[in-house]
Amino acid sequence: AQNTWAFGLRRLLLGYALGAGEGMTHSVGADKDEAAGQGVWQDVLAQPALSGLSAPLMAALLDWLQATSNTLSALSQDQTPTQWGHTLNQLVQRFFAPAEDSDERAIARMLEPLQSWLTACESAQLDSALPLEVVREHWLSQIEVGGLQQRFFGGGVQFGTLMPMRSIPFAVIGLLGMNDGAYPRVQAARDFDLMATSWRAGDRSRREDDRYLFLEAILSARQKLYVSWQGHSASDNSACPPSVLVAQLLDHINVMWSPPHTPRVQPLQPFSRVYFEAGSGFETYDSDWAAAQVDKAQIAIDIDVTLAGLVCPASLTLDDLQRLLRAPVEVFFRNRLQTTLDQLDQLAEPDEPFALNALQKHQAGTDLLCNMDIAQGLARLQGSGGLPLAAFGQRTAQGLLDVAAQVRARLDPWQALYPQALDAQPVDLAFDGGFSVSGVLAGLFTQAGTKPVSLNNPDAKRAPLVACLQLAARPGAVYQGKKGSEQVRGHVLVTLWVRHLAGCASGLVLTSVMVGVDGQVVLSPMAKDAAQAALARLVQAYAQAWGAPLPVACKTAFAYLQTHAANTRLPPDKSPKDPHEAAGSAFEGHQLGGELDQSAYLQRAFVSYDDIMSEMPHWAHELYGDLSAWATDVSAEQIIAVSS
Repeated sequence: AQNTWAFGLRRLLLGYALGAGEGMTHSVGADKDEAAGQGVWQDVLAQPALSGLSAPLMAALLDWLQATSNTLSALSQDQTPTQWGHTLNQLVQRFFAPAEDSDERAIARMLEPLQSWLTACESAQLDSALPLEVVREHWLSQIEVGGLQQRFFGGGVQFGTLMPMRSIPFAVIGLLGMNDGAYPRVQAARDFDLMATSWRAGDRSRREDDRYLFLEAILSARQKLYVSWQGHSASDNSACPPSVLVAQLLDHINVMWSPPHTPRVQPLQPFSRVYFEAGSGFETYDSDWAAAQVDKAQIAIDIDVTLAGLVCPASLTLDDLQRLLRAPVEVFFRNRLQTTLDQLDQLAEPDEPFALNALQKHQAGTDLLCNMDIAQGLARLQGSGGLPLAAFGQRTAQGLLDVAAQVRARLDPWQALYPQALDAQPVDLAFDGGFSVSGVLAGLFTQAGTKPVSLNNPDAKRAPLVACLQLAARPGAVYQGKKGSEQVRGHVLVTLWVRHLAGCASGLVLTSVMVGVDGQVVLSPMAKDAAQAALARLVQAYAQAWGAPLPVACKTAFAYLQTHAANTRLPPDKSPKDPHEAAGSAFEGHQLGGELDQSAYLQRAFVSYDDIMSEMPHWAHELYGDLSAWATDVSAEQIIAVSS
């Protein structure tokens, strides 16, 4: 049931029953007391997404699903005609509630064929059990059959097909769809049609019949004749001629009357400017589009004035700087223009998943690392339906556990060296130009027996410096490249780097560590002045990113910087690699897809790497140069040795 609606509803109901943030864990072999508060009950993870206002909607959904389930169960069994009559009448009463008299009449008309069928079965003494297909085919076919007793003059606008002797004079007659090839109608001749192969005088001709019907329709119009056709192709907007009959009519009108008649091109969009121009001959009753009919030049001026009036905010947060480093182009679109560019979401898988993709593995591994108890984290992951079923899920779970164990093994020495947790440290820094950066540093640790420090305490400036640790872990690699020539994956460090700079600029002796499955990257403590200078450069870069999309991307910049640094270490007998070639490969991706394919914001601002190639080196050094130079590979054992 993991991949069904029932599983999702069970999670919602469990979340509503337990309440947000509350829950129980009760799985096989698990201690109830140890598992309490994890939101897992009978191998189902609670989803606290329902509140008091959402409960009526959930109740209606449950009622509908229950009614559908009961109905499907009843329809799946063979029944006698009498039983079918009772079942189908219950179905109509269950799912159709008349709101007015017209609804009641429609339901009555729908039940008439069913009652007629039941009467016929009773007369024929049919009491055999019948499957649903037989009853359904007869009932629905009788509903769909149109009656012959239909009024031709029913009032309003009448729609019909051109038929012989059907053209009756009307005030206004409109002929729609008079496209070339559509009318006169083309009918493929059958092989056994002797009239098609050897036509004789007096034989019926469909094409000539259509010509006569067209003439009848023209003569029936008393005040106005309206003829329309598709004048332009929907694929390439090329001109499409009308029917040959319409063309002959236009030729005759232009010969007999002056000035010649010219067909009008009807605008199809309600916001077309033609509807609002005086004397155009077109009218509209939609007043909402009238306000949008402003001169384009005036619109451009208004946009320029509006954008010019937007000033980069002077009060920035750590999240703002983190977005700057993760995706510099998004600062302009999301922060300044307040625009979110969505990408097409992947369609839901129609088949049961047997494996996790790379993103799902990363998210699942991150969830495991966020739990102090890996076993409880795995139970929550299984209870949420995030793992495949049976042996596939067991294999995936074992792989996730192995990765989490490797990362935890590298975290343990750091946590042993810095076992004492610090209170959340507020950050409030001022820079030239009136800019300030604020935020909160949480999750810091210090050595045992050290008095916790608080940055907002004035006495902290006179207190001795306290060594602090900031830990981050990911269930993936922190290095890339071949063994022996690995390079740091800089894009995974940008969030940690901003928090590291903020802590050091606030006066902390802060060591930041990113632990991965293949190693760890350490950001050693920085001098307060150096950290403030690095933050000041980021603040100035943010102000420029606010004004226009910066011609740089995170992975692309690191590919350029690392290739450039590797060239400086090459021996004289080896030729250097072009940094722009590596950056272009990271940006465009070629076969595997690069940053351009992964970001709708980059696609909106740039077409290819050529658009950013000239300015990219400058911004790569400006944004990521300090991080690229400061990140080192240091083991926890070395830090412990130095400390001792």
